[in-house]
Parts: sequence; structure tokens; C-alpha cells
Amino acid sequence: MITLEDLLHLNDCPKPYAPGAELWNDPHISKFMLQAHLSPDTDEASYKPQTVRSICNYLVPVAGLKKGDRVVDLGCGPGLYCANLTRQGYFLTGIDRSENSIRYAKGQNPDISYICGSYLEPFGVNQFKAAIMVSKDYGVLSPKQRGVLLANIHRALKQNGYFIFDVCSMVDLQKRQAEASTKWYATDSGFWSAGRHFVLEKTIVYKELPVLCDFVAVLDEAGLKQYNIYQTFFSPTSISKELEKNGFRVETILSNLTGEKYDNASLGIGIVCKKV
Repeated sequence: MITLEDLLHLNDCPKPYAPGAELWNDPHISKFMLQAHLSPDTDEASYKPQTVRSICNYLVPVAGLKKGDRVVDLGCGPGLYCANLTRQGYFLTGIDRSENSIRYAKGQNPDISYICGSYLEPFGVNQFKAAIMVSKDYGVLSPKQRGVLLANIHRALKQNGYFIFDVCSMVDLQKRQAEASTKWYATDSGFWSAGRHFVLEKTIVYKELPVLCDFVAVLDEAGLKQYNIYQTFFSPTSISKELEKNGFRVETILSNLTGEKYDNASLGIGIVCKKV
């Protein structure tokens, strides 16, 4: 039974990067997340098809890929980048925690190597010419997790292999802080639950850190769940220092992964770095 104390607790601010309820493999939510990944009309999960194609076309020359090279897609979702690059003649490995997304990806391309698991576990040694991580997934990780990830990537890449990814900029942080709000609503069915439920959503700002938490509390007949969805924001200097500390040299800073020149007003940062 939900108590007044439980409801008052929702006003507490979770510590930065404190885990919430499982999101990626929730039987109901994961179906909606897959739909969002596959939607051609939104960038909220995967980027739109035209952007996916533009990113893949940019990655090939910038990483110096040759036919037959091996590439790993970290947080591959339903395999959109894996499918595109495979058609161009490269050998892809996709890694994602979502069982639903990996099941879909395998159904679409059974010959691609898909792994349902965490990229925070080792995934190869001196094996890949390039690693990619798209849709700003890097920023959802804590500093400790990012260190583990970079160590895994460094281990898995061949000498002079590339890690290519994108993050949210400090300009985006300022925008998100200005738009931060709290809302609550009740509905018969929706993204968070199949049945009747009540939702509280709020953006938590950590003034001492370049981090936001999209906090979501969902109350339905099964009880109360809390989801903590984090995003870390970077400047070109801060992301470069983090990479250099972990054995990478930044080659190019962009506004995004389609190759657009970096702009101080950009909401995102695309990074091309090399294992050293």
C-alpha cells in the first residue's frame, strides 16, 4: 500500500547517477521504445533515416574504413547503423541491453553479430577498426561507468582504431535548465504502463555538476516505480580531457556526426578520436 511517506519521498532529489527502476527491459515500456527507435518522424530514440544514412556515409571515410573491416556499434538498438554499414561491406557487431531491440535486429539481419548485454562488460581485444556510439548515449553514464566503457573500447580497438560518438553540449544544458518543469497526469494507458496509472515527471538540476535527471514516478495497480534518466553535458575541452585521460586522442570536434563544422551554439558535439 502506498503511504503518504512514499509520496513525500518523490520530492527528494536522487544523488547524481543513482539508479532507478529497470527501463530497457520492462515488458511494456520496451515495446514503446522500439517503436520510437523505428519511427521515421522523430530523433528522440534513433535519429531519422536520412540522418542515419548521413552519419554512416560520414563515418566510413573519417575512420578510414576498408571493405571487410570490423566495426562495433555500442547501444545499437534495433540495428539501424549495423544494417547500413553491413550493406556497404563492413562486418558489424551490435551490443545493446534491450532484449526487444536485439530480437528485432536479429530478425531483420540474422547474419549480423548481435549481443544482448552491456558494453560495460569486455567485448573484444584488438578486434575492431572502429567503435561507434550514437544518439548521445555516452552521457547517460556516470563518470565511473564512462571510464569502464573507455577501457573496454580501448582494449577492443586495433592500434589507431577510431571511437566516434556524440554528446550533449553545455549550450543544451542551459536550454534544458531554462525549460525544466514538473508535471503530473493520470491516464488509462500509455508509455509507462498498460493500465490506468498516475505519472509525475520532473527535471532535476544539479547545480554543482553538468548533469540533469529526468525523474519519472509511475503509480499503477502494481505499485510505485521510479525511473532516473540522466544526461551529462560537455564542452569540447571537458570531453577532450576525459578521452585523453583514458588513452584516446581527439582528431575532430563537430556539431554532430554528419560532419558539420563545430559551432559554439550547437546543442550537440560530435567527436572523432583515435586509440593511442
